[in-house]
Amino acid sequence: MSRKCFTLTMMAVLILTTFSMRAEDLRKIASLSGYWRFTIGDDISWANPAYDDSKWDQIAVPGKWENQGYDDYNGYAWYRKEVMVGSLPANTTIYMVLGRIDDVDEVYLNGKLLGGNGSFPPTYITAYDRERKYVIPKGYLQENGENVVAVRVYDGYLEGGILGGQIGLYVDSDLELLDLNLTGRWKFNTGDNKEWKAPDYNDEKWKRLNVPGDWDNQGYFDYDGYAWYRVKFKVPQDFMKGEFYLSLGKIDDIDDVYLNGKYIGSVYDLKHSREYHHGGWEYNARRIYKINSKMLNYGGINTLAIRVNDLQQRGGIYEGPIGIMSPENCRRYQNKHYSDHSFWDFIYDKFVIEY
Repeated sequence: MSRKCFTLTMMAVLILTTFSMRAEDLRKIASLSGYWRFTIGDDISWANPAYDDSKWDQIAVPGKWENQGYDDYNGYAWYRKEVMVGSLPANTTIYMVLGRIDDVDEVYLNGKLLGGNGSFPPTYITAYDRERKYVIPKGYLQENGENVVAVRVYDGYLEGGILGGQIGLYVDSDLELLDLNLTGRWKFNTGDNKEWKAPDYNDEKWKRLNVPGDWDNQGYFDYDGYAWYRVKFKVPQDFMKGEFYLSLGKIDDIDDVYLNGKYIGSVYDLKHSREYHHGGWEYNARRIYKINSKMLNYGGINTLAIRVNDLQQRGGIYEGPIGIMSPENCRRYQNKHYSDHSFWDFIYDKFVIEY
C-alpha cells in the first residue's frame, strides 16, 4: 500500500473512531418518539400548553411529513405532545433531544421557549443538518406530572419535519462526578474586551444563556467571532481544600479562562494532556483545568469569566459537565471518556500531520 493510500485509510479510521467516541454520558428518562399532534400553518398561541389541539392530525415522530399525508408541503407547521415525567434526579442537567429537524425550529416546553435553530422567513436560514439538543432550565419541567412540548417548524424545500434521531428527555450522568455544579444561566455578551474578566465588572445589561448549550440555538444563530461568558458562584466554607479541577466540557472553538480575574488556562494549554494535540480540533477538546483552593473565596463570591472565539458553525460552551471536580472524580471522568484517545492522537501525529 502506498504511503498516500495508507494515510487516507488511517484518516478515515480516525474520523470514524472520533465520531464514535462517547460525548456526554446521556441517559434517557422519557421517550418523545411516537405519535404527535400536528397541523400546518402558524400561530404562536399553539405554544400555550392549555391550547386544545384535539382536532389536529396525528403523525409519527421521527418521520418526514411528506410520507404522512403532506406530500410536497413546504411552509410552517406545528407539533405538540404531552409527556409524563416522574421524579427527577437532583442537581442534574436535563436535555430535550429532537434529533434532526428540516429546516428551522423553535421549541417550547409548557409555553416557555427553550431555543431554536436556523432562521425563519423573511431571513430564512436552514439548519437541516444540526442535531437539536436543548438544555431545560430549572423549573421548566414539571415533576410527577404532564408536560406539553410544542415545536414550530418551517420547511423551505424538499422533506420537512422532525426527521430522525434519539428523541427524548435525557440527563447527563457525568454531573454525578461534579463536587460543585456550575450548570445554569450564565451572563453572555458578544464582542471582546479584556476588562470583562474583572470580578467587579458590571455585567447587569448582559443577556443570559444556558450553559452548557450552543449560543446558536439561544438567539445567536450563525454568530462567529468573540463572545464572553460570566458567572458568579459561592463556595461553602467546608468545601474541599488543596488541588482540584475545573471542568468546562467542550467549547467551540477557542477559550481563555479567568477565575476571580486570574488567568487559568486555554485549550492550547492542554497539549501536555491526552486531550488536545491538533490545530483545528479545538472544538472537540474537553476543558479540564487544574486549580487550587488559594484561587477561591471560601464563603464568598467567586467570578468565572470565559472568553470564546468561534471560528465557524456552532459556537459557545456547548457540552458539559460544567463545574469543579475532586482529583478522584476527575480521574473517573477521564477513564470513562479517554480510554482510546491517546492511541489515535499518536496515529494522527505520525501519519497525518507528518504527511
